[in-house]
Amino acid sequence: MESKRISLVILSITLILSITMIFVSSGLSKRGTNTELITFTGDLEGSQEIAGCCPNAGPNPEYTMTLSDEFSPEFRGEHTGKIFMNSFGRNMPWEYKFQFWWDVDGTEYFIEIRGGEVHRDPKTKIVFVIFDMVETYKIWIGYDLQDPVTVTFNITRDPHHPSIK
Repeated sequence: MESKRISLVILSITLILSITMIFVSSGLSKRGTNTELITFTGDLEGSQEIAGCCPNAGPNPEYTMTLSDEFSPEFRGEHTGKIFMNSFGRNMPWEYKFQFWWDVDGTEYFIEIRGGEVHRDPKTKIVFVIFDMVETYKIWIGYDLQDPVTVTFNITRDPHHPSIK
C-alpha cells in the first residue's frame, strides 16, 4: 500500500511538472515574435514584414530600405541593414525615434531621426508616423559625423496586414 502512495505522488509531481513546462515553453516561444508589416514612404522607402520589432534592448531586425536624393551620395540608394524604431511618449521634445544602420566593407553607416507626429488606431493597433521636413538627428559614416539632412517620410506599422498569417 505504501508503494502505491509513493507511485501516486511521483506520478502527480511528474504530471504537474510536465504541464507547467508546456505552459512555460509556449509562453516563451511567443515572446518577441510579433510580426508586422513596416512600410516607409517618402525620402525613406521600404515595405517588409518584420518579426519582433522593436523592443528597446533588441533584437534589431534586418530591413531593406531605399534612401532618396535628399541624402548625400554615400547614403543614397538601396541598403540592407538593421532597424530600430519606438515611441517615447509625450514628455519628450520628440515623440518617435527611428534608427537605420548598415555596413559596407567594415564601415558602418548610421542614421537617427527623432520627431514625427504619431497616430495610433487603438482598435486595429496600426501606428502611422508622419515626419514632415524633419532634420536628421545623427548621421554617421564610421566615426565621422555628417551634415544633417532634412527629410519627409511616413512610417506605417500594421500588425494585421492580410499577407501576415
